[in-house]
Amino acid sequence: MTVFLDLHRHLEGSHSPAALARVARAHDLRTPFFFDPQRQAFRSEAELSVALTMSGPSDDASVFYRCIVLARQAYVSVAAIRELSVAAFQEAAADTDGFELRISLFSMTRTLLENLGQQWRQVAPQVFAEQYARPVLLAVLSARDEVAAATKKPMVVRLGLSRTWESGPHYEALADVVIEHAKQLVGLDVLGIVPPPDTEPMPEGLVQLIHRLRPHLSDLTIHAGEFAGHGSIDRVMELSPRGIGHGVHALESDATLERLVKDGVTLEVCPTSNRLLIPSALAKLKQARGGLEPLPALQQCHVHCILGSDDPTPMGTGFKNELAVAKGLGVDLVKLEADMKRRWREMTGQSL
Repeated sequence: MTVFLDLHRHLEGSHSPAALARVARAHDLRTPFFFDPQRQAFRSEAELSVALTMSGPSDDASVFYRCIVLARQAYVSVAAIRELSVAAFQEAAADTDGFELRISLFSMTRTLLENLGQQWRQVAPQVFAEQYARPVLLAVLSARDEVAAATKKPMVVRLGLSRTWESGPHYEALADVVIEHAKQLVGLDVLGIVPPPDTEPMPEGLVQLIHRLRPHLSDLTIHAGEFAGHGSIDRVMELSPRGIGHGVHALESDATLERLVKDGVTLEVCPTSNRLLIPSALAKLKQARGGLEPLPALQQCHVHCILGSDDPTPMGTGFKNELAVAKGLGVDLVKLEADMKRRWREMTGQSL
């Protein structure tokens, strides 16, 4: 049986306009984004969709990030976060044969505090982790369990750590909580959009935290080679990741490609995300490869690749659409499926 898994999908980018509209009404969210004071009415799903979806490609990552920030306005309570999480898992299950959903626990907790009118930096790290982050994590995990039981589809949760690294003490306290629940997570991910000159840094504190968490969450993925060149991939390979988020700039270097093949690292390629977020870099990569898109080009170089929808809502996509896009690009779907199943076994120890 043919099975295709979405193995690069983020929770914060998976809040659909429909789910946000429901939560806004249920929790009486009367911020201008959700509520029109002139009409004294909640904004419709269609109205929210316009603001939450990128209108076209842009090399300015802040255009994408604004969509995420707007959706986060609904993080007003743990209950609201759980409702949004249930909807995200349900929608992902309807869109895929199985999936991995990544959560940025720090940013979700920070946003919750901000929406509650608190300055998160003034909240003691231990309080931040125990009173706020732990309930958020448990809410997401219980949403996963509820939807998995109802749909019988395979789904896992991966913890995201941001390279923006706003507060070492808060991240360390967060790690204490994560370790307690590590068996319910599939691994770690490093993510984050950072302004130039180094768009994909690896702060020393973050590297040390990864080393601390790795015995509990051994499967590591790192976003690299997306906004920066192949050197960012070479740098993170020293941490022995099993997956690289995006990684399309590997096509700039034969040596980088050879190392990915040698080490058996899987690239998580998201075609629509790349088209929208790095259009200029994508054009250069295609030109260097005779017009070939990154995913089929990487397959031709014998690099293991899986397909991801990344952030479906701001990118106006879904996994079924990404599969159709991949097919249109000439991707070897047999090899793609085999690499997806291989990566699933590597992450979970289970075959599909």
